[in-house]
Amino acid sequence: MYRRYLFTLNWFFLSKEERRVPRSYYKWYIIIAFFEVVLPFVFIAQGQKSVPSSIAAVLIGMVPIFTILLLLAFFKRKSTRPEITSILFGFAGIVFLSWPTQGFQDLSNSIQGNILLILAAMSFGLSLIFMEKLNEGSSVIHMRNVLLIASALLIPISLFFEQSFKLDLARSQSIYLAILGIFHAGVVYALFNRLIRQEGALFTSYSNYIVPVIGMILGFFFLHEALSIHQLIGMGIIMMSLVFLDGKIITKLIRT
Repeated sequence: MYRRYLFTLNWFFLSKEERRVPRSYYKWYIIIAFFEVVLPFVFIAQGQKSVPSSIAAVLIGMVPIFTILLLLAFFKRKSTRPEITSILFGFAGIVFLSWPTQGFQDLSNSIQGNILLILAAMSFGLSLIFMEKLNEGSSVIHMRNVLLIASALLIPISLFFEQSFKLDLARSQSIYLAILGIFHAGVVYALFNRLIRQEGALFTSYSNYIVPVIGMILGFFFLHEALSIHQLIGMGIIMMSLVFLDGKIITKLIRT
């Protein structure tokens, strides 16, 4: 239902030129839908069944690492030392944020689950790189098309394997799902596409480091959740990684 609302808004508020999509983009829509939505949906859903959430957060946090590795290995992109340093710092921050009280003894308990989550992170990184191909037109239109294709693929899968037609959702749950669909999928993906155009796939992949920080800050202020020392350290490390990401900031600090 929420996609129909988005489609109506797109139609009224976007110009005819913005609604026009080059034919060559449709193959990228299918590829991005597969690697950004379909594969991660399957891998994460299966992987998290046997992997603790703390470990899952660390493995999914490897998206920037896989993004830069894929860029270097298959797309012949050069990376700077600040970028590599920033990625390593950011990942260290994710480890601190997600560090469970009992440590990581469970890391080897489910090799299959760990592999699936790593594959999901790789899939996310690859899809960000493919999004760079959508460098013209409306970001809203691009992501709408991607999500429609992904839905066309996932709905039959969910009906066949998960028997989702038997779900009995309360009215409030349906409202929450609609809100998640609009903001977590539609709005976020449109912003992703716009950010990739401006800064590239590697920079955009850093959202995987920022989201947990914002989530913990919001949880502290609005849900009165406690923050442990290692979480505060992890947040500080992640924020420092953003300083390393921007070489101009480092240059200014050295000069001063």
